[in-house]
Amino acid sequence: MDSTYEYSNWVLIGVVIYLAAMLYIGYLASKRIESNTDFLVAGRRLGLFFCTGTLFATWFGSGTCMGGAGNAYLFGNQGVIFDPWGAAVCLIIAGFFFARIMRRGRFLTLADIFDIRYGRGMGMLSTATISVAEIGWVGAQLVGFGTILHFFAGIPLWVGIVVATLILIVYTYLGGMWAVTLTDVVQMVIIVIGLVIMFFYMLPHAGGLEGLFTNDTHNVLGINRWSFMPTPEAAASPEMENAGFFYYTGLKGWLYWFGAISAIGLGSIPAQDLMQRMLSAKSEKVASYSSYWAALLYITVGMLPVMIGMIYFHINPDLGLEDAMNKILIFTAVDYLPPILTVIFVSALVSALMSSSDSAILATASVIGNNGSKYVKKDISEAQSLKITRLFVPIVTCAALVLAMYFQTIYNLMVIAWSILLVGLFAPYAAAFFWKKANQIGAISSFFAGFTAWIASYFYFLPDTMAANVDVAPGISGLHFDWAMWDALYIASPLGLLASIVTLIVVSLATQKTDVPKPLRDITGDILPTINWRGIFTRGHEDHTGHLTADELMHDER
Repeated sequence: MDSTYEYSNWVLIGVVIYLAAMLYIGYLASKRIESNTDFLVAGRRLGLFFCTGTLFATWFGSGTCMGGAGNAYLFGNQGVIFDPWGAAVCLIIAGFFFARIMRRGRFLTLADIFDIRYGRGMGMLSTATISVAEIGWVGAQLVGFGTILHFFAGIPLWVGIVVATLILIVYTYLGGMWAVTLTDVVQMVIIVIGLVIMFFYMLPHAGGLEGLFTNDTHNVLGINRWSFMPTPEAAASPEMENAGFFYYTGLKGWLYWFGAISAIGLGSIPAQDLMQRMLSAKSEKVASYSSYWAALLYITVGMLPVMIGMIYFHINPDLGLEDAMNKILIFTAVDYLPPILTVIFVSALVSALMSSSDSAILATASVIGNNGSKYVKKDISEAQSLKITRLFVPIVTCAALVLAMYFQTIYNLMVIAWSILLVGLFAPYAAAFFWKKANQIGAISSFFAGFTAWIASYFYFLPDTMAANVDVAPGISGLHFDWAMWDALYIASPLGLLASIVTLIVVSLATQKTDVPKPLRDITGDILPTINWRGIFTRGHEDHTGHLTADELMHDER
């Protein structure tokens, strides 16, 4: 479908005004940047409102909006187990288990914890892995932005992606985390307003809430559109002839489901953009509680594009695959909203894309500038580190640009980025806080074992997924290799995670004498107390800086 929208110029003017406002905010924020701490973690001054806003807006990007609507159109609720369901799970887990200790450690980046706890080798591996994953995340957002410009302006997709890249470089470079936070909060408000308007305009087309939640409806695969878990084969009705998860049954179906819920649910926990917000909070309590509020926002607002995608399938089930995957929300806006509301809604989409993109760009530049630079020059000054961080803002964005040009897909590119962290970093990251016997040899072995098992399992499952992706739906004839490839990667990811966990435990225990585990320390080198690590039901209190009091530190040492 090509754009024939009568009011395209209105939409483009609205988007230009919005982007100009974001650039101006970046300029204002740049005046408050005096140090690495200001640029990377906003001076650790974010209160509950700002921290919640930036946590929510960071992830609520083109994957959740445009990719989520497209996946829901094709696959129903099963198609969005990755996001928003998995993302909401991640925010809850991160808030309960990790937020307080990370904030207490006063780290600047996530890679700091790997470097301090395991040593230089694991620090370098984590820096490289986080950078690759975050670049993939940025690539997904650029595809979304390019799709919007392509549709309304008629320019080629690649030109739209380049334009998005240039804008992101400017305001992220200028203001760092403070600019990202301010723009994220603005974007959060616009996103919520836009999606609520769209949902209530579309709801009558589904027959109201009753029609939307009718149980006998199905998706393009013939599976109940509200199925959350793998559907038993015996439960499939004649109208819903397929069962399982994405029509995979038995063990493969359950591996796929666990891979879907854990790709972001666990894989995003060792992600720089998530932890960067918790490190920017003004206290441990804010870091933890903002994660819960963001999770609540994420699942409530995140289900709006999902339901819009389902409604659009009910209205028009015959979209081509490319249009269905990336353009559902655009079609919905131009077909069913008044022009002024279309302008607002498309601006909301752009907000979602920008809020995720700037966060991931800053996250990657942060770990390279703050951690990677130290591996090259150990005694690098803070001013030099800040310069390198800023230098890598355009470099990282251009790398994401190349990735976006090549794949030109949103949802899969986003999810696979976090699967990389799931199989490589989640186990050693969690063990760094909660298992004192974890050591560097165990962590590095865990990293490589996870990736090796993941890739080996991918090739093992690929013949099955190729066989399953032949003539999968009306209008999709022959082998659809892209789906077969993504399916195999997701099904294989739980085995990669399992190999990573088992290897960490076995190797760490076998090498305790040759590689004595390092204690958990904060950014200054002091022992990091783990008392009151839970995100709720904690004892004691925090002082005004967000750190535990002296009495509590003594209690932890005992």
